[in-house]
Amino acid sequence: MYVETDFLTALVKDEDWLRESSLRALEDRDDIHTSILAYAEILVLFYDREQAAYEIDAPRAIANLLELVPIQPSKHEDAILAAAAFLDEYQMTPFDALHAGIATTRDGAVLSSEKDYDTIGLDRLPLETYLEE
Repeated sequence: MYVETDFLTALVKDEDWLRESSLRALEDRDDIHTSILAYAEILVLFYDREQAAYEIDAPRAIANLLELVPIQPSKHEDAILAAAAFLDEYQMTPFDALHAGIATTRDGAVLSSEKDYDTIGLDRLPLETYLEE
């Protein structure tokens, strides 16, 4: 059964009106899964710490969530784990972190103008090299 972000959020937060329902569903079903999109939304929540009333260790929380709610197809799980680490360690934006996670788990290179990729050691080919002179 596919679940979306409200399910994941309920598992991450200590106090959420859907927490007990989500935990019961996990106990009752063995087919719960989600997508990279739901995890991307969770990364946005972790990034928006100014509005959050609690601190969460993003890499640990993502690793724990993936144990409970896997991504299908599973090839994206390593990208989400890498993105959570980039978000936490390098304060990258959620989507840049996700792009970096995907590039890291594929060929390790990215064509982009985003200099944050240089910071994490990703092999970046500057997109601006293709500007006309």
